[in-house]
Amino acid sequence: MKSNFLTPLTLLSICLLWSCQPAKNEAQTAPAKGFCLSADFKNQIKIDSIQKRTVFEQIALNGVIQYDQDELAALKSPIPGIVQSVSVKMGDYVEKGQILVSLKGTSVNDLGKELRELENSKRLTESKLVSLRSLLNDGMASQRELEEMESELKAVQIGIRHVKANMSLLNGSSENGVFYIRAPKAGYIVDKKVSPGMTVGDDADLLSVSKLNEVWVSVNIYANNLPFVKNGAPVKITTLAYKGESFDGYIDQVANFFDPEERVVKARIKLLNKDLRLKPGMSVDVLVEKVVSGQEERMLAIPKDAIILHNNQNFVVRYKNDCDLSVQAVDIAAENETYAFVKSGVAEGDQVLTENELIVFDELINK
Repeated sequence: MKSNFLTPLTLLSICLLWSCQPAKNEAQTAPAKGFCLSADFKNQIKIDSIQKRTVFEQIALNGVIQYDQDELAALKSPIPGIVQSVSVKMGDYVEKGQILVSLKGTSVNDLGKELRELENSKRLTESKLVSLRSLLNDGMASQRELEEMESELKAVQIGIRHVKANMSLLNGSSENGVFYIRAPKAGYIVDKKVSPGMTVGDDADLLSVSKLNEVWVSVNIYANNLPFVKNGAPVKITTLAYKGESFDGYIDQVANFFDPEERVVKARIKLLNKDLRLKPGMSVDVLVEKVVSGQEERMLAIPKDAIILHNNQNFVVRYKNDCDLSVQAVDIAAENETYAFVKSGVAEGDQVLTENELIVFDELINK
């Protein structure tokens, strides 16, 4: 609800409305009452239609944008080592399989050493097997000795496959003892706790990757509001970062337990974030429709931004066309954070100004 006052900006906008237009333009557009919206100023206003809506109250909650925990992948170091390089920064977009961190550690060196030893053993066993087969043909070796040597070769081959599988799991390189941490999925780097030169232990936190096309909003619900907040309830999210805009979401889950420290019940809201404008950590205001059983009354609803308080009376600026605007008193019966529900003064389908309406209001009442 807006009170009536004039500022220098208001006066400038009035100039845009009509008084500073060329005389030729006034002659072409001015109606008998002497007032029309200029083309320039019309781009600075918003118009909304009055509709009947179910009378409802709203609960105002505070929330914080969070990552979608179902899409969050936290990367840890599988072995102790020294960080050789980090190829990403906070906020970077990464593709699945992209190298993020390279580590140098003894584990990969040990695997490389074991692999070299097994490959040497394989070559030696294969050489012995060739000799045994020759001796067997000459009657100087037994079939049992040949079978034992063949079993030894199979064991060595299994060992080589096992070591190679472990190195593949670590994305390791047996030549220089370096292995690489790769992105397990496409997404954004949302947490980074590693830098080149750091010594990290086994299971140390390195990076986190998450998609941000959907985010969560964590809100606190106090005991007196619990009966009115249900799973699936629609909500509107606003933030100071985007004044005048709102984002639609819904309550995905209300916790089944009471937080003993904050004395609240936590709720989670799911919110589409296709343009990535909502950033994790951002504070938001959450408006939840208050669910009241049996409340079905419908009344004419006017956006709160359209209501002007003047001399203790509520008014709106009604719009029919650019040269037919009028000030209309309204009688408000109920209101919430979004709408004022009125009993008289306007009709369904009427159009009212919801932005910069004060400028037009002052011009109309001072004519």
